[in-house]
Amino acid sequence: MAETTGRKGFSRHDLLLGMEQKITRRDFLNAVLLGAGAALLDLPAPLHGAAQTDQWDGYGGVGDYAASHGNTAEIVRTAHGVREGLYDAPMPDVADTGEIFDLVVVGGGLSGLGAAFSFKQDTGSKGKCLVVENHPVFGGEAKRNEFVVDGRRYSGPQGSNSFVVPEPGTEGSEIYSELGVPRSFTYQRVPAGAASLSFDRTNFGFMLWHDSAVSTGYFWSGRTGEAGQGWYRDIWRHGLENSPLSRRVRQDLLAWRSGRQKAGERKDFERWLDTMTYKEYLEEVMGLSPEVTRYADPILASSIGLGCDAISAYGARQVGMPGFGEGKGRGGSGTGEWHSFPGGNDGFSRYLIKRLVPDALKGKDTFEDILNREIHFAALDRAGSRVRIRLRATAVRVEHDSVPDASKYVWVTYVKEGKAYRLKARGVVMASGSWMTRRIVKDLPAAYREAYGSFHRSPVLVVNVALARWGFLHKLGVTACRWFDGFGFSCNIRQPMAVGGPVPPPTPDRPAVLTFYVPFYYPGLSVREQGVRGRREMLSTRYSDYERMVRAQMILLFGGTGFDPKADIAGIVLNRWGHAYVNPQPGFYFGGEGSPAPRTVVRRRFGRIAFGHSEHNGHQHWIGAVAEGRRAARQVMEILE
Repeated sequence: MAETTGRKGFSRHDLLLGMEQKITRRDFLNAVLLGAGAALLDLPAPLHGAAQTDQWDGYGGVGDYAASHGNTAEIVRTAHGVREGLYDAPMPDVADTGEIFDLVVVGGGLSGLGAAFSFKQDTGSKGKCLVVENHPVFGGEAKRNEFVVDGRRYSGPQGSNSFVVPEPGTEGSEIYSELGVPRSFTYQRVPAGAASLSFDRTNFGFMLWHDSAVSTGYFWSGRTGEAGQGWYRDIWRHGLENSPLSRRVRQDLLAWRSGRQKAGERKDFERWLDTMTYKEYLEEVMGLSPEVTRYADPILASSIGLGCDAISAYGARQVGMPGFGEGKGRGGSGTGEWHSFPGGNDGFSRYLIKRLVPDALKGKDTFEDILNREIHFAALDRAGSRVRIRLRATAVRVEHDSVPDASKYVWVTYVKEGKAYRLKARGVVMASGSWMTRRIVKDLPAAYREAYGSFHRSPVLVVNVALARWGFLHKLGVTACRWFDGFGFSCNIRQPMAVGGPVPPPTPDRPAVLTFYVPFYYPGLSVREQGVRGRREMLSTRYSDYERMVRAQMILLFGGTGFDPKADIAGIVLNRWGHAYVNPQPGFYFGGEGSPAPRTVVRRRFGRIAFGHSEHNGHQHWIGAVAEGRRAARQVMEILE
């Protein structure tokens, strides 16, 4: 029986969820999103069907990043055109810009900006560089969502999030110092009324690495074999004794988390770990229950893309998963104090931009202005500048002008506002993802194509919910949450970093941003099949359907402590990243059966083209991303001198 409808055509159920709120039901018929909405009608299924009945991009927040949250419909349309071969043949109507650059960087994320930064540093006052970026704003996944609630601006990360200040002499310390990022930070003071609660400063630590230091609640909905539906607080602080888990599962989880069961001493320990999945290591080597694997699955998937049955055990060790005799938190809390800028790692992308095109960010060269001031978009692609950033430009063809080893230039063709352009480069850094690189570098050798065929990718959905108040969490006694059924698996509010001016304390009656990281993993399917299925699911789901899921999950979790979606939700932004993570399966890091690791192959320069992207590192993080871009830029500069 169909539900009856109420105000404005919403069902009774939708009205209970607060779906009629204007802030999330805006009519996005401005010039930018009108074009994106029209473009959706040309998308291949399943996006085409979703676009006919609902807005796909949805609400984008406010400020410079409002039109660039995740992969927008326009970006997906062009990327799918590349996948479908629309640009495989030379285009007769391409417009030659007549431009010649010493270096063209394809991709304006952290890797691409790192490549441009090295070029500017290493070439002194010589040479010209262009960064071609398909999004409306630079930064790749290191961008922010912004909301205005009660007259104040609040931010959340679109994707890339959390960092540790590198100690002198350690990985990343050089670039950190060169950028001039502060080495200490101030966070909002927790007032007396909320002093009993502990906050994570990031959106990851509470999942595992700081799970005994953050006020975390665990919600069981009564799955088969588990009694005790409801909330359990800070279970790791109490040795799991206050959880509904069986004694055997508690013992195994504690053994896993303590990380004390390393399987003997081996000279080839790291290479050996890369021969098996993390699931095989947990269940067959350590002898732990499958319940441990199921508990770890979404944590690993949020860190490196897929669950324990797909990811190399060595990859799990790289992101700090337990069980390797090194204690909980290797690569995480064990290496230093974690931090997060208000917009996640967008702080690093903005610092890079300030060093590349100083007047592209308004204001002074201070921490506060770099993070807070508006983007001066007109300055990014200004003729005569040594480094230029060309936004909304998707590279679709990259090819040498002759035999690669004898070539003088590389032709770069890109699409901007539906029209194709091409220009010349003396060298190119491909800082775009492998799924694009292997399709748009037209003369790419077979060995590189084969290697890139081993780079499997999976999506993630990052949801930022602006809360008018978070008293319902305070009543529950938590700032972070974990659950085991339903939409997503975790969310939290952070203790925000104070950046410029007086910052009000995070009291329960004030606004906050609640962030969900929603991975897509399907145990039992192959690595490739899991990525394809996840993208299909994420890209074919309408904004309103995701909004409905978010609101319903929040009512399930928080309805008992006074959560009211109509009063407490001030805005919801979706960030859909279709190829967010590389999924390092066994053999990704060290190769196997006498073959080199795929990442070893693609790190070699090919003619005038070098390849630098965060995925080459396996575990993607800001330091690795910038380092890969810098390496590739220096490989190209070797032949430009």
